[in-house]
Amino acid sequence: MNSNLIIACPKGRLEKKVVKYLADRGLEIEKAFFDDEIRKLTFDTNLKNIKVIKLKPSDIRSYTILGAADIGFVGYDDILENSSENIVLLQKTNIGKCRISIASDRKKIDFSEKKIFKVATKFQNISEKYFRDLNIQTETIKLNGSIELAVKYGVADFILDLVQSGKTLKDNQLYENAIINNDISTVIISSYYAYDTKKVFIKKLLTKGL
Repeated sequence: MNSNLIIACPKGRLEKKVVKYLADRGLEIEKAFFDDEIRKLTFDTNLKNIKVIKLKPSDIRSYTILGAADIGFVGYDDILENSSENIVLLQKTNIGKCRISIASDRKKIDFSEKKIFKVATKFQNISEKYFRDLNIQTETIKLNGSIELAVKYGVADFILDLVQSGKTLKDNQLYENAIINNDISTVIISSYYAYDTKKVFIKKLLTKGL
């Protein structure tokens, strides 16, 4: 193999699972990757022609499209929200399996009681398309964190968010009213250019291992 490969790994809660996925395929990342005191973001591996960069999950898609990374691990919700244009979807994984749901402080939402509902979410495009298809008028309140508080403090009528176990909803006295997509997990993506020029290398990593 004479090609170099740069892999974008997400920081945070999925980091360990992505590292294990790579390790199962023969790729070991240098120890500095696991030291939170070290601030560098590009790391060597046991193979000199493969490097790993550590990024915020929300940045991986852009880095991959722009060619800074050859393959990246992103949530399928990111693809649904931002489209799959200029991206090759290489493989779905079982990492971070969850769903996109609507939740409120009521056991059932009556969509006939108001003309316009306020929905708090970070998934503006997913939300607006979903409710437009149902012919329900909504006003989107774009939030990036602590979305569960939006209903309690009157910011929104309900939320649209990722749900894994449902514990966070219960802890905040919310009910899961509807599941929009039950098949969200981490997917591996590539740019068309990287896939075209490094296809054999990428396929070997993702299937047989190195």
